[in-house]
Amino acid sequence: MIALYNLALVAAFPLAALALLFSPRARLGVTERLRPLPQSAQPRIWVHAASVGEAEAAAPLIERLLARGLPLVATTLTLTGRDRLRQRFPTLGARLAPLDLWPLARRSVRRARVAVLVLVETELWPSQISAVAAAGGEVVVASARLSERSFPRYRWARFLFRPVLARVAVVAAQSETDAERFRALGFPAERCSVEGDLKLDRAPSEPAGEGLREALGAGPFLLGGSTHPGEEEALLAAWQQLRAGGAHGLRLLLVPRHPERVEAVVGIARRAGASVGLRTQGAAAADVVVVDSVGELGSIYGLAELVFSGGTLAPVGGHNLVEPVQVGRVVVHGPHTWNQRAHERLLQPLGVLHRVESAEELGPALARLWCKSDRNAPALAARAALASHRGAADRILELVVDAYARVNARA
Repeated sequence: MIALYNLALVAAFPLAALALLFSPRARLGVTERLRPLPQSAQPRIWVHAASVGEAEAAAPLIERLLARGLPLVATTLTLTGRDRLRQRFPTLGARLAPLDLWPLARRSVRRARVAVLVLVETELWPSQISAVAAAGGEVVVASARLSERSFPRYRWARFLFRPVLARVAVVAAQSETDAERFRALGFPAERCSVEGDLKLDRAPSEPAGEGLREALGAGPFLLGGSTHPGEEEALLAAWQQLRAGGAHGLRLLLVPRHPERVEAVVGIARRAGASVGLRTQGAAAADVVVVDSVGELGSIYGLAELVFSGGTLAPVGGHNLVEPVQVGRVVVHGPHTWNQRAHERLLQPLGVLHRVESAEELGPALARLWCKSDRNAPALAARAALASHRGAADRILELVVDAYARVNARA
């Protein structure tokens, strides 16, 4: 299976070369992805996350591993994820993961002396997993999940994934539903347990500092967090409706999910007739602020009166719904939340989610909230309920530490 998988990757190289030729974004980080992990004098734990969301989920576990004095190497799939880990853990030296080619994965595992590979959520990379297992290490899938949208694809290809999952030592699932899905793919039940969601162990974001407040200027704010193409236009239209309806001082904050879209988002706002400023250049005088920094969204949530969570009107699957609630803000979101179903089930009974089915419904939904002086009171009350769901990081920490001890005992 690994041979076929790697042949398929090699066959895709001509298309990848075209992408590099025509896309500046694709060229970023290429040399980093072609380099193996750095050498290590002692066995290490390799923590791998996909993007910003998974990097944030991994943060509580990384904090605990570092506190135990365990040697780590951390990687991500995306530049934004890497930059967020570097910001959170400056001494860790987070980098982009090497391409999942067998020769590169094997060399990385040997050079870095990887004893345990920790894959966060759904990062099932066949060559990485096989290389660690072949070297006598163990693989732990932490806060493991399979969304209702992705699970049918995995199940259809389970004959391909079964040999990969056979090399995984532990699946620490987010929920019983996720555990059942891994078992349905052929993962042994005795090595699969429900340990909870690492994202719920993240501490609430720090309040916005004086520098951030000065750069953004005075509110009140409508915030679009982690937005995707099409959502900025919807938010601009909704914001203009609110201003026309009496919210004369309301300002709009747009935080695109991918920083490379900042220039495009600025253009969208200008074409809508708004005055626009960038957070890094000081935007206190602008009606619309485009946030071109990384890692500040959690703090900005606490400044907003109205919050829209991106990736939900665009068919992306949604981003973290818990983060704004943790700082006391209710959330308006669209219908595309398949990546956030567990959080949606957790939050819905608490009265902190307001779903709209289309861009046309966004303005009226925000207007109804704007008319309520206690609009965010349910989120303030929900924070205690969320605290009761913490603990996944401590439980997964023990699983990783046990795996590390087993590998070292066999060495």
